[in-house]
Amino acid sequence: MRSIFLPICALLPLIASADDNVVTIVDHITAGSSTVVELPDALKARLEKDLEQAAEEEQREDLPTVRPANGRMAGYRVQVFSDNNPRTAKAEAGSKQRGIAARFPQYQTYVSYTSPYWRLKVGDFRTQQEANAAAEELRKAFPAYSKEIRVVRDRVNISGN
Repeated sequence: MRSIFLPICALLPLIASADDNVVTIVDHITAGSSTVVELPDALKARLEKDLEQAAEEEQREDLPTVRPANGRMAGYRVQVFSDNNPRTAKAEAGSKQRGIAARFPQYQTYVSYTSPYWRLKVGDFRTQQEANAAAEELRKAFPAYSKEIRVVRDRVNISGN
């Protein structure tokens, strides 16, 4: 046996049409009358806390951003080498790393492996302009690498120096 379920919402228009004195929520809102909403104390406290946090965040946005003295942050590096040849890529990255480290001791060099690529990246630069200047230096010093040299976004190490 199948039972038929009629939601109460379906019956409301029938009930409302039976009594012409019924005031709907739309009538109440458009009539311009005032409504008092009483909130539980816990909800009032939560809303006040949220408003205070929003005001504090607004004040923090006005302050200049403080970068860490030491640690890691978003920045730029110069990618000098990237290859996926399983026989030669690791050795070639190491060879290029030694050459660059000897010629530019002021720049850190990083050889990394992210399957299937071996990559050599140079430097820890906060701005793209610094990385572009270093990339130009590397192109002049190592013209054979110039086709592969490019500035890339990366997580960089920042020291207090």
